This record gives sequence, structure tokens and C-alpha cells, in this order.
Amino acid sequence: MAYENIIYEKKDHIAYITIDRPEHRNAISPPTQIELWDALIDFRNDSDSWVIILTGAGDHVFSAGNDLKWRSEHPDETPPWGPNYQSDPERVGTAGALPTEIWKPMIAAVNGYAVGGGMEMTLHCDIVIASEHAQFGVPEVRNVGGLPSGGGIFRLPRQLPYKAAMWMLLSGQYMSAQYMHTVGYVNEAAPHEKLMETAESYARLLTANPPIGVQTSKEVALRSLDLPLDHPRTAWEYLWEGTTAKMRNSEDAQESRSSLARETTARVP
Repeated sequence: MAYENIIYEKKDHIAYITIDRPEHRNAISPPTQIELWDALIDFRNDSDSWVIILTGAGDHVFSAGNDLKWRSEHPDETPPWGPNYQSDPERVGTAGALPTEIWKPMIAAVNGYAVGGGMEMTLHCDIVIASEHAQFGVPEVRNVGGLPSGGGIFRLPRQLPYKAAMWMLLSGQYMSAQYMHTVGYVNEAAPHEKLMETAESYARLLTANPPIGVQTSKEVALRSLDLPLDHPRTAWEYLWEGTTAKMRNSEDAQESRSSLARETTARVP
């Protein structure tokens, strides 16, 4: 594929994707999204590429998310995805959604505002390096009365502390790189002029490790993230069965209930 909206490069086991639409705030139009998916699938399938760095062109915006202007200018063009795209990791999804079964490390080098679908793209990454002036946000509820439908509604509460995630989702406010670092979302907030240098230093550390070990670790960690460690019970099942059932049926518990019943009966006139 010939890329018109992104720059895709490879060097020393590191792949680079730069969203190259600075005049449009690196917003993700359907053609841009198709190019992103094509490059990421190529990265996934290339045995010589072990880590990828995703960034945006320019000094101010990583990505403003969905390109609403493009849609208004192309009213007769229907994007090639439907409501169930996330059930198929090979099927292109809406802005903010990226292929989900890439077990190689992904690094976001956030050079400015990462909002809406731009924020959602960073949620797909395993490591986030941010320029000190970067801002993160999912402003859909504030701007259009909606929600981040590229997966952010699911991933934010999984990757941020609950209270921080809910504030971002419900308020639509932007959070600074420093704040996102304090809550553990940003690995490092770097001076802007050292952003790519810092991201590459992380990438080189990862390429120094055996790729099979790195990729297996990521796959196992992500596939097991929401699975119970020991047995498939819900919290409520655990409360009312098993260990607590032993407690409720123990001699101590029965004696306590009998004693309470006797005291209650004795107090009744």
C-alpha cells in the first residue's frame, strides 16, 4: 500500500509510524485509519520488526481523534467497518481502534494533544512516553454528548485508577502529562526536544531482550488479564459459598446464633 497519511519506517528491529496530517491536527480519517491498520498488520507479520513507536507529526498534536471534517466533506462515502469490528482483529475499526492481537511491544511517543481517538490509540500501547506539554483526554461526553467508542470506554478503567478514569470519562477534561505520569499511565514525561530520543531508548532496551520472551510475556499477560487466577467464581459466589459457607455452618456460628436467639427471647415481655 502507498501511504499518503502516515509515514511508515523500519530500522534496527524498530518500526515507526508517524501520523502525518499536521494541517488536520493528525485527525484520523477513514483513509488514514486504513493505512494505520495496514502498517500495523505489516509490523505484526514482519519477523525482523520487534517494537513499534507510534507518534504524530509536528510539535503540538499527537492526534485529535476522529476526523469529523472529512466525514462532512465526503457524505457519500461509507467507512468499511461495522458495529462488530472489534470481534475480528483483522477487520478495520473506527478511529481510535487498532488491531488487538499484536503481541509485540507498542510505544506511544505523545508529542502533544492525544484526545478522543488519539487517546484511544495510546490505550493500545504498552508504553507511553509523553512530551512535557502533552495533554490526554476523552472529551466526547462534553463535546458531543457521547462516549469514546473506539474502545476507550472499556480500556480506561482497566489502565487507570478507577477514580481517575471515571473523572476523564464523565467530565471530558484534559489531563496533563505530569498528572498521567503520577497515576501510572505515562511511563515518562520527557522534555519535548528529547521525546523521540527517550522513546527510542525504551525501544532499544526491549530489542535487547529475546523477542520470543517479550512477545510471549505480553500475550500471556493480556490474554489472562481479566481471568481469575485460581477458579472461575464471581465475587458474590465467593461470598456465599465455599469458605464463608464453612464459617456459617461452623459450631461457633451456630452457637452464636443460638445464643442470640435465647437473648432475644428472654427480652420479649
